[in-house]
Order: sequence, then C-alpha cells, then structure tokens
Amino acid sequence: MHQAAITDRSPHSPPYQRHRPEQTLLYQIIKRHYPEFRDVMAMQGKSLPFHVQQEFADHLKCGRLEHGFLRVQCSECHHEHMVAFSCKRRGFCPSCGARRMAERAALLVDEVLPEQPIRQWVLSFPFQLRFLLASRPELMGRVLGIVYRAISSHLIKKSGFTRKTAQTGAVTLIHRFGSALNLNVHFHMLFLDGVYTTTRWGKSRFHRSNAPGQQELVALVHTISHRVAGFLEREGILKRDEEDSYLKLDYSCHLRAIGFHVAHPCAPPFGRLLSCKLAFLPICHCQAGCPGAETESEPDPVPRCFCTQQQTPW
Repeated sequence: MHQAAITDRSPHSPPYQRHRPEQTLLYQIIKRHYPEFRDVMAMQGKSLPFHVQQEFADHLKCGRLEHGFLRVQCSECHHEHMVAFSCKRRGFCPSCGARRMAERAALLVDEVLPEQPIRQWVLSFPFQLRFLLASRPELMGRVLGIVYRAISSHLIKKSGFTRKTAQTGAVTLIHRFGSALNLNVHFHMLFLDGVYTTTRWGKSRFHRSNAPGQQELVALVHTISHRVAGFLEREGILKRDEEDSYLKLDYSCHLRAIGFHVAHPCAPPFGRLLSCKLAFLPICHCQAGCPGAETESEPDPVPRCFCTQQQTPW
C-alpha cells in the first residue's frame, strides 16, 4: 500500500469512480474459461507462450484492490480514495489500452505533430508477408523505411520540390492484428499532407499537397510493391519465378507479372507455407476495352498490386 496526497484539483473535474473490472463481461469470461482452456492445452502436451500467460494473469489482477492499491488523500479536506494498481499490459485490457491510447494521442497532438493538415495512409501486406514481418521485426523496420521513403518522395515530387529542398514527416503506428484478432501486420502512417521548405530568411514554410488521385495511388502501391519485393529478394527471402503459368491471365497487360516464392519454405517461419507464392502486377497501360484497364466511369475502388496464391489450406 502506498499513500499520496491530492493537490490542485480542478473544480470542474468529475468525481472519481473506481474501475471495477470484475463487473465487465470480458473479465468474467476470462476468469471462468481461461483456467479450463489452460488445463485442456496441458492435457494435449501444449502450453501458451509465457508472455501470453502473463497477459491473462495480470489482467485478472488489474484494478483489484486485493492485489495492491494506492491510498490517495486530499490535502485540504483529508478525504481518501483507494486506487487499485493496473496491469499496464498491451494486450486486451480495455482500461489500460484506453489510457495508453489517450496518453499517446495527447502526446502527439501537444508535442509532436505540427498544426498542419494530416493524412492517414494505411498499408497492408499479403498473408505470407504478414507472417514474415511478425516473426522478423528487423525486416519490418526496413520495410517500413522503404514505405516511408516512397510516400515522402511522392509528396515532395507532387509539391514541385526535390528531397534536397523540401522535407516531410510521419508518425507510424504498427498494428499486428485485425478486427477479428487475426495476425495482420499493417501500418497506420500519419503523414503531413504536404512538405516543408526553408525560405531565404531561414524560416520554415509549409506547402500543402492535393489529395491523391486514383492513378497516383495505383502508381504508388506499384512502386512500394516492387521495392519491397526487390529488398526481400536481395535478402534471399524471396526468389523470382517469372515462368510460372498461374500468373498468365486472359488479358495481355498482365503477362508481364513477376512471381516470387519463398526461397527456403521449410525454414521458420514458413514451415506451414510449403507452396506460397507472391505476385506483383505492373500498372496497366492498355487502352479502353482491356479488362485490366481503368476507366473513369468504373474505377477500381481499391488498387491492388499485391496478389497472393497459396495452396496450403488454413
């Protein structure tokens, strides 16, 4: 037990209400079914990773007074509150996750991001690359650098400057899961919607860019696709496979597609991806009438330069 004093409380602050996680549905489900689930896995000779077990155990202690609390006393009226310790985990605790989200959002708004327009760019990857990036964080960092340089170069060029005369910036939040709690490594990038230049008097000036069009997005995704594939090929992770016939579609604009397959499919983390392949399609420059050509009347709402084919069922 720790003791502290409350000072300088705002008169407009709402009254303190202790968080009671034991009354939430999530807490009740975990408390009831997690021990049984753990015993079933033990009977099968399996076990959860230690950090996952710690996540569950700490969540069951989060916000519970019997596992430790802070005794807080007002320095004027001497009124007291007991504030239970939190788990401070990053998994599925709603209370700790919401608090961390609010703190980081306040930090970005107050101290990091300038008062300029911000545009969010979201980049996802094929299933096979999600497994690779999740298990190889050093590769994830280098891929993120490739993506950042491609988008920043696009913004600088679109604004009519060069990398020597203009700069931009971004804050990236890496998400490792999807809405169904499935493994889905993707980037949420908060990019300045423009670039900064330096005037002759040494002051910074912001130049806002226009919203990207459909053709710009297609070209940008195409550039990122080939740069990421080229990097993984140089690292010996992907191997070029240009003669595979499964890429040959009905229209000629896609006959130049380049296929890749995992160079060492039996090595971790590709023990289950025994026949996975990736395809990076070029931009279609055909005339009207080609099934792959884009038209102004019916544009593709989601430009896709990542195509995947895998023969291993999940």
